[in-house]
Formats: sequence, C-alpha cells, structure tokens
Amino acid sequence: MKSLKDQFDEWLGAIHYTEDDLCGQTYPFFVRVGCVKAAPPRHERFDFIREMGLPDIEDVMQGKTMNIEHLTFVFPERHMSVHEQQAFMLNLATHPDAMSGKIKTVDILTSSAMMISSFHREQILILEWEDDKHYLKACR
Repeated sequence: MKSLKDQFDEWLGAIHYTEDDLCGQTYPFFVRVGCVKAAPPRHERFDFIREMGLPDIEDVMQGKTMNIEHLTFVFPERHMSVHEQQAFMLNLATHPDAMSGKIKTVDILTSSAMMISSFHREQILILEWEDDKHYLKACR
C-alpha cells in the first residue's frame, strides 16, 4: 500500500526546478501543482485525500501560525471564493511561516484556472488518467 507522500510523488515527482530558476524565486518554498485535466473532485480516486489542506486554508488566509513544513491542498478552490482563489498564493507566499522559512514545500491538486495562473509552467504537471475520456464525453 502506498503512503500519501508516495502517491503525490508519483503524480508530481516529475516537477523539477531550482532556486536559481525564475520559477524557483517566485515563492519562498518549493511548490508542485497537479492540474487535474478532466476528473472531477468527486471521483473516487480522490475520496481519501479530497479534504487535505482544508483546515489550513483559513490559517493561510488569516496569517495564523501553522508550524507545518509541508502543506498539501487538494481542490482547495472548492472551499474558497473567487477572490480568495486569486489571493491564495500571495497570502501563502507572504504568510509569516513562509517568510521565516518554516514552510519548505507545497503540493496542490487543482482544476481551477484562476489558481493555476499563479504558477510558472515548470511548477505544473497536467494529470491525466485512463478514465478521463468518460468525463470529457460529458462536456460535449
């Protein structure tokens, strides 16, 4: 059985950049973003991880201490207004824990175009699965 870390490494492990790259200088932590192409958040593959990061969203938005080195957010857009989605990464990047270096890495799974626009392409991996065709048919 895979750990959650192993699962996220399988999905996002191909994302590599350095602090010297432009995208490595964007945020004070290493960030990996999985852009879920077609599967909706309700898909069973997300059942056990769907709420990951939910308790941390309010702390990010309010600047409250989290004392966490690695943050993971799965479809955080489901719990944010459009304005919060737009401000989320700015709030996270300027969060006291991020500014002090306490936050080392952030993993995000999202299908929000607004959130994806906060990242460089080197920080994003498009995630696809065999059953995506089922969801793409529904959008015709």
